[in-house]
Amino acid sequence: MKITSTTLSKYKIFVAAACIFACLQLCFLSSANAQIDFYYGKNEKGFRLGGGPGVTALFTHYSSYPLSFAFVADVDYAFNPFFSLGVNAQYGTIVGQDNTNTFFVQKSSNTYYFYNLNAKAGVGLVSNFSPHNRFQDALKRFYVGLGYGNISNDVTLTASNTVAYTPTQDPNSDLTDKGKGKTIGNKKGQETLPIYTLDLGTYIDMPGLWGTDKVELCPNYQFNITTQPYLDGFKTPKENGFGIFVVTSLTLRFKF
Repeated sequence: MKITSTTLSKYKIFVAAACIFACLQLCFLSSANAQIDFYYGKNEKGFRLGGGPGVTALFTHYSSYPLSFAFVADVDYAFNPFFSLGVNAQYGTIVGQDNTNTFFVQKSSNTYYFYNLNAKAGVGLVSNFSPHNRFQDALKRFYVGLGYGNISNDVTLTASNTVAYTPTQDPNSDLTDKGKGKTIGNKKGQETLPIYTLDLGTYIDMPGLWGTDKVELCPNYQFNITTQPYLDGFKTPKENGFGIFVVTSLTLRFKF
C-alpha cells in the first residue's frame, strides 16, 4: 500500500497515541524507587547535538491540513539540565489543500528551509522536587522554549480542475498560468519570512546507551507563526493575516 499524507491523516490519532505510549514505556522502564539518585553521574551541562523526523501541518487559507514530513536538527548548549540556548534547523514540506472547491488554487506544496535561535527553560528552574523515576525526571525537565528565525519558501501551486479563475476571488498577479488542473508558478517562491516560535517538550534520558549519560530522546511540539500569510504562496483580497505551521518531532540527542 502506498503511504501518502492523506493516508497518514486518517490515522493521525492512532500514530500520536502510539508515539505517546512508546515514550511512556521508556519513562517507566525503571521502577519508582525512592533511593534512586537520578543526578548521579549525569551530564548536566555542555553541548547537545540532535536530529530526527518531524510531522508538519499548515494552517493558512485552506480548509484541510494534510500532514507532511520534515527533518529536524538541533545544536544546544545546556547551562544546567533545565536551561539552554540553541539553534534549531529544519528541512521539509508543508502542504495546504482546499477540499471544498472554493479556491482556484486547490493545493500548495511548500518545500521550506527554516532555522531559529531559541532559549528553553524547564520546570526544574521553578520547582526543585526530587524525581524517583524517569517519568518524574522527564516531568521536571519539561520545558517551554521561545525563538526567532527565518523561513525560506519554495512554493508550488496546483490549480483546481473545477473552479475557474476569477480576479475578484483570487487576485494573484504572481500566477504565471491560470489553466485548470495545471501546476502553476508563483513568484513568491524562495521568499524569506520572519518566524516566531514556541516549543513545548521534554528530555528522556537513555542511561547505559553508549555511556552513563550520553543519549536522550526529545519529543517536541513547535508552534510557528509569521505576520505574513503567504506560507502557502496564496493571495486573497485580504492582505493582512498570519501564517501558521506546526512541527511535531522526536529527536535523538547526544551529549558532549
